[in-house]
Amino acid sequence: MYAQVNEKTLLFNTITTEDGLSNNVIYDILQDKEGYIWFCTDNGLNKFDGYTINKFFNRPNSNEGLSSSVVRSIIEDNNENLWVGTKNGLNLYNRAENKFSQITVFNRSKVMNLEIMDMSLDKQGNIWINTLNDIICFNPKTHEYKVVYSSALTPFMVITNGKVFYKNDNGDFYSYDIKSNKSAQIFNDTNLIRKYLSYGKRSKSLWLPRHVNKSIGSIQVNHLPSLPNNLEPNSLIELNKQSMWLGTNQGLFEYNYKNKSLQKIKLGTSALSNQIRSLYKDNYGGIWIGTLSGVMHYDINRKHFLHKQLEAEEAENIIMGLYNSKSGVFANTFGNGIHFIPNDSEVSKKLEFPEAMQNHVKYVWDIEEIPESKFPIWLATNNGVVCFNPLDLKFDKIELPILTLDKNISFSILNTKDDFLWVSSYRAIHQVNKKSREVRKSFPLNEFMEHSGIQKMEAFGNSIFIATEGEGLLVFNKITEKIVKVKVASKNGFQQQFKAPIWDILADDDTLWIGSNQGLHKLTLDDFMMTPVLEDNQVIFSIIKDDDGQFWMGSDTGIKWYNPTNNTSRYFTNKNGLKNLEFNRKSTIKTQDGDLWFGGTNGITRFKPKSIKKENPNTPFVHITKLKAVASDSSITYTNFEKPLILPWKYNTIEISYVGLNFTNSTQNTYKYKMVGYDPEWVVNNQPIAARYVKLPFGTYKFKVTSANNDGFYNSKGKTISIKIEPPFWRTNTAYVIYILSIIGLFKLFQSLKRYSARIKEVEKEKYQIAKKVERVSIMLNNKSKIYLDQLVYIKSDGNYLEFITEVKTTIDRNKLKDVLEELPPNFVRVHRSYVVNKNHIKSQNSTSVFLHPNFEIPVSRTFKSSLEER
Repeated sequence: MYAQVNEKTLLFNTITTEDGLSNNVIYDILQDKEGYIWFCTDNGLNKFDGYTINKFFNRPNSNEGLSSSVVRSIIEDNNENLWVGTKNGLNLYNRAENKFSQITVFNRSKVMNLEIMDMSLDKQGNIWINTLNDIICFNPKTHEYKVVYSSALTPFMVITNGKVFYKNDNGDFYSYDIKSNKSAQIFNDTNLIRKYLSYGKRSKSLWLPRHVNKSIGSIQVNHLPSLPNNLEPNSLIELNKQSMWLGTNQGLFEYNYKNKSLQKIKLGTSALSNQIRSLYKDNYGGIWIGTLSGVMHYDINRKHFLHKQLEAEEAENIIMGLYNSKSGVFANTFGNGIHFIPNDSEVSKKLEFPEAMQNHVKYVWDIEEIPESKFPIWLATNNGVVCFNPLDLKFDKIELPILTLDKNISFSILNTKDDFLWVSSYRAIHQVNKKSREVRKSFPLNEFMEHSGIQKMEAFGNSIFIATEGEGLLVFNKITEKIVKVKVASKNGFQQQFKAPIWDILADDDTLWIGSNQGLHKLTLDDFMMTPVLEDNQVIFSIIKDDDGQFWMGSDTGIKWYNPTNNTSRYFTNKNGLKNLEFNRKSTIKTQDGDLWFGGTNGITRFKPKSIKKENPNTPFVHITKLKAVASDSSITYTNFEKPLILPWKYNTIEISYVGLNFTNSTQNTYKYKMVGYDPEWVVNNQPIAARYVKLPFGTYKFKVTSANNDGFYNSKGKTISIKIEPPFWRTNTAYVIYILSIIGLFKLFQSLKRYSARIKEVEKEKYQIAKKVERVSIMLNNKSKIYLDQLVYIKSDGNYLEFITEVKTTIDRNKLKDVLEELPPNFVRVHRSYVVNKNHIKSQNSTSVFLHPNFEIPVSRTFKSSLEER
């Protein structure tokens, strides 16, 4: 029925071992309730967040890893528990600890084989396990199970409408009623033997091969299409109410079961990528395809930019001009000729010019098709205007009158509806007859263009507007044949000359749109005044209007979209999938199907404007994945945030990891977070980089984080965790009670020992006064040197010698630090086994150093640290 099937081209993202997968053979795919994507592979289970892949394997001689690294199936029950079926049994995922435990309840005398091939969930919450030889019903709450079917003939099952349907390798087809616990054989069909899937998983209806016409009670039965080469599906998924995808060993097919049409979806040329084992539709509508060469992801919200390079081997892929004719597209390469892409083919062909013409023309800057001419292809070149007939390979050169200061180089051809067209030389425009190719009139522009050349011409009303490379915009009145410069309106309301290069102009109704080195401007017929529209200093090389009346511009950093209705704009760059980093002048067209083509420094970019403008409504799943609290000697890691976190005061340096799960251009996600009670503003970044806070003061905080998708839509809720950093003991309520009691006790003690207390105060005062009165007190060293203590900053011990450092000099003496310290007043304290410092010279201190006037840093050891606490 479908001997020849049309191919459908879609854009897929591919994930392989090069991107972090543990293995390229994909058996099953699932998105869990938290938004993570899981891949079951031939060597390990993979958890994907859009950025990185976390892998799980079997650990020999351990019950914590998977029971086998060959992972065939994954399912999530009604309580959001993840169950994983492997070649050697069932496993349960512990989210809080991010690890698996093995389920060992199965009795090997009842279960023939624990090699799990598939799993499904019924409405009662039971998990149905399809092993290599058994159909098992497993209760995830009680871990009780019963074997519904067991056979040496491999069974395969599907659940729909309260019944389990299964078949074996002998073609026996059964149904099992979940409520009544009764099974019945419906029929035997040996044509069901070959493939292990003849009906759908995760389907709302039962799918059977077309030849099966058996009645199955009240169950809705749909029939699979006949696939080319008698292919049978390994997997299928219903996309909507009228279509589904079918995965086979020879590619992917889309079947519209409303109009009975079939298309093959192009997955590439690799035989492994065309062998499909699983299909899965995520919560965002994206389709994930598991193949023998990795995962392919089709995203309905992705910006679908298609990239094309010219097939000719010798061709440069720098595109400097595009022209859309009735029969196809002409693409002008930079210095390497013109290539033609027919409407009915993706293959380009280089136009063969006569050798004489090749020697005559090196660069082509503009292309126009003039059917009235004997030479229908007109080229603006580095050597004037050349007309070419591709049928007989003949050409003709138009002799332009080159006047003073002019050059025989043409960048622009303007085709009008009358018998004449306009071509440019470097500083003149010329009116040329289409049929005779004779120059009718020439208009030099030397007086208006001191250091510039013509880039583009555009007819607008009775005028021809001329874009120049450095003298702004000129306007030529076809009736009066006068030329004037167009001025630009400034922000303060004054008119001024526009000197920036103008690369493209586009006439649209009563408005002229102007692309320059200073962004986008516009001009209306009413005032003939340039007005800034998008003054962002982005270089705009080309402008085109789509079918919805919105504008697209090729720039030096990507493609810009502008909506004149609401004055909104947006840039698309290589982060959106563009392979061109820079687009060129005269290099944009709109084809009959509404597609836009942009030529750049790396080939051609093609896209449907509506698909690019379509906004992604799906905001990311936001998760706080880990909090690490660090002290000077240890750290604590938390992954469970259901309850507020209470941290001891010394663990006040914390690092919080987070992620936003959005699989549409994940690299374009944006994030913002805030530690309420500490951060004055939201912190914004473009990657899920961990938020780090060093030595947070004790207190109560709320950490909030959220993420926006590739179109800037934020998750309005985000995630919030509560954090309390406890105060040190000496700042607790208990400590304050102790302080109060101690004060009361001391007060009473002072009352009873008032005289002693007064004397102590006097002694302390005397010591302090002595310390302050060391201005001319000195000590005599062994080497007979005298050191004045008011000038002495610190003493350093170096073996059997001491260094006495003042603000101006250092004196070395053979002595011992202990002996000298006994002679010093109390303002000299020992802060290290090798250092004594003068307290009167201290500027500041921290936990490891003391800073002395004028510019000394002395280490402080833990042993002597207490000597600095009172100063």
